[in-house]
Formats: sequence, C-alpha cells, structure tokens
Amino acid sequence: MRRAALLALLLLAGCRDWRRQVDPARAASEPVQVALAEGPPIELELREHRILLHPQATYRITGYAAEVSRKLLDRWDFVMPMDLALVWGPVADPAVLRHLEFHLSERYVSYRWDGGIPAAAVAALPTHIANNHLIPATDEVAEELDRVRIGDLVTLSGELVDVEIRDPGGKELLRLRTSLTRDDVGSGACEILWVESAEAERPGS
Repeated sequence: MRRAALLALLLLAGCRDWRRQVDPARAASEPVQVALAEGPPIELELREHRILLHPQATYRITGYAAEVSRKLLDRWDFVMPMDLALVWGPVADPAVLRHLEFHLSERYVSYRWDGGIPAAAVAALPTHIANNHLIPATDEVAEELDRVRIGDLVTLSGELVDVEIRDPGGKELLRLRTSLTRDDVGSGACEILWVESAEAERPGS
C-alpha cells in the first residue's frame, strides 16, 4: 500500500510539473482563423453512418494541453474521438497556471483558480482556454493525436467544421455547429476541428 501511495504521489507531482516548464513565448500567439466560402462538405462513412463536415474556416492554434479526453465522450465519439483543452496567450504562463485546476468531462472543460491568480489573468481565462473536439483527417494525424499528453505544446491545423450525422436511412441524428470565436462560453463554445496536421512536443524535451 505504501508503494502504491508513493507512486500515486509521484504521478500527481509529475502531472503538476508541466505548469512549471511552460514557456509562455512558445504559445503567445492568438489562433489564426480565416473564413471559407461555402463549398461541398467533407463526407465520411463511419459505422454505417453518413457524416457530413461543413467547413467554416481554416484554423491554426498553438497551445499547451491542459486536459485530454479520449474515453466515454458521448455516443458520437466514433466521429469526434478526442477532446483537447488548450491554453495559450496570457494563460500559458507558469505564474498563472500554478493557480489553476482543469477538468474535462462529457465534452466540457471546466477550471477553477485560487486567490493568487493575477487579476488581469482572470479576465483572460474565458478567451484563452478552449476545448476542441478533434476529428483526425488521416491515420497519421490520429497517431500523432494519440501521443498528446497533458503539458505538451500542441499545434493543430485544419478546418473548423459544422457536423451533420445521418443514419443509414438518411435520417438526421445530430447537427453541431463549431464555435467561430474565442470569447464564447458554455454550450456551443467548443471548436470542432478537422485536423489536417498535428504536432506535439513535451516541455523540456
């Protein structure tokens, strides 16, 4: 029992250490988004469902992975198999992160902070913490996303898409719209990203 408790403490300490190793300069830039003219959707066939992805904008973001979720997301995780909460800009700073705790569950990211966080950083939290529903465009991208761990510096590029899911008979089962702004919160505030390239780097590596 003592060994197990010690291992758990070491793992927890390792998980917290990423905040100290963050380099704010590496994730200082705002995401780059360019609106797209309406065009044909990206069509997929998954588990006998017809998936239509409607591109809304090209998108590129670099941030630190604050939370990652790949299991028990919802019934549509065969379409959007990964959620990744990223922080960037004024939030991607050890002086801010050490006062924050994150939780990602059921497609929502939540966070809380203690009284030590600078007042200016509190105002930046809603606009510099974002949960992303990720759809890998290729097997290679899926493999790279599978390697992402909390604390990694992650760069994602692709297209923000609205998602339409239909059953084998053509009946619409789900329609989700991607967020197109960083200042929204709550339901509908997540970015849905068709990921065409992904890069992940461990702090200190």
